[in-house]
Amino acid sequence: MKTRWSLWAAAIAAVLMLQLESSESANILAVFPFCSRSHNNIYSTITKALASRGHTFNVITSQPLASPPPNYKQIDVYSLVEKHLNVITSTDEKMGILSMFSKLKDMTDDICRSVLNHPEVQKLIHQNPPEKYDLILMTNFFGECFYGFAHIYKVPMILISPGGPMPSTYGATGNIVLPSAVSNTVFGFDDRMTFPQRIINTLTSVGFFTYYYHYVMPNMYSVMKEVFGENIPKISELENYVSLVLLNHHFSLNGAHPLVPNLIEVGGLQVKPPQELPKELKQFLDGAGKDGVIYFSLGSVLKSANLPTETRDEFIAAFSELKQRVLWKWEGESPLPGQPKNLRLEKWLPQQDLLAHPNVKLFITHGGLLSFQEATNRGVPLIGIPYFADQSTNMQKVANLKLGIKLDAANLTKENILNAINEVLGNPV
Repeated sequence: MKTRWSLWAAAIAAVLMLQLESSESANILAVFPFCSRSHNNIYSTITKALASRGHTFNVITSQPLASPPPNYKQIDVYSLVEKHLNVITSTDEKMGILSMFSKLKDMTDDICRSVLNHPEVQKLIHQNPPEKYDLILMTNFFGECFYGFAHIYKVPMILISPGGPMPSTYGATGNIVLPSAVSNTVFGFDDRMTFPQRIINTLTSVGFFTYYYHYVMPNMYSVMKEVFGENIPKISELENYVSLVLLNHHFSLNGAHPLVPNLIEVGGLQVKPPQELPKELKQFLDGAGKDGVIYFSLGSVLKSANLPTETRDEFIAAFSELKQRVLWKWEGESPLPGQPKNLRLEKWLPQQDLLAHPNVKLFITHGGLLSFQEATNRGVPLIGIPYFADQSTNMQKVANLKLGIKLDAANLTKENILNAINEVLGNPV
């Protein structure tokens, strides 16, 4: 009997041993100090997925999670970067390239200096002995001054670029991209450039990179030496810690670009299966009938409430003549003067879930990359009103793919708005 029980015990032990799998969790430092709510959708999609698999996080962020998991610590730096996020909320006029250049140096200098001197960030830099990290997830959005953490902890970095390629994206991986063939995202050209556009793109790209590498980055490095110490390696040397870049692009929307193996396109990573809409919002959409709903949002950074009064009134006049219902993300006071019955205002909307509703017929947008991706995923045509950065380029691609049309932000009249709406709705994708 004893022998029999011993055999059973040995058999059970063998089965259990065969079923055991080794698992190992990593301790990860994530550095996303300057990000909008939309950019954080990319970052948090990655960090929350890793945290759910048991990895531990310490995250420097300007968009902290409201309900982080227990293995997820956060250093909130929103108050330090808020003024820079608010610089680009104005819709009074389009921000040109020279204007962006002039703001870039002062912005990066202040963000680098203030975030790196935050008391909790200082602990990460000077704690002795240093905490052990296995990996650093690093913003690729003007964040080179934070590369010093890789030198402190001697671990690889994964760059995450939520807005597509930045000035240093390709250089960090040794990826060669010719400006005569691949358009710079901030210049408004797509990859089907004419010969004069190729010349303009090349000259402006060379000028931009010269400015960034020889003016902005040396200024960042000066801040790094103050904070990390005089012996901190140069940014070009710290780029050797970059093992992988996750790029929020996809060839189907952004065109085919030459990419080295460790530069991976993850465009649309933030897009999730649609969730149930809030009851009142669902009723508004369901009740629109066959005419449907037009959704209007300028994203998480630009504010519709900052539109000039005359422009706001042009939109109201145009919407009042529509048979469709209109849902407008409006951050200001409501109701608006002259607001028609078919117009509903909301301060924030679940965009992905909203675009999945079958009654949403059109999306009026600022042309941000994430909005472009989400509308395309849900099959909703676009009218774009680009203001700065990559928005004009995105909307040019929308036009080329026949997914919508572009309006000039400087010429938003009732007639132009109505003509664009009628053109898109009258020629469904």
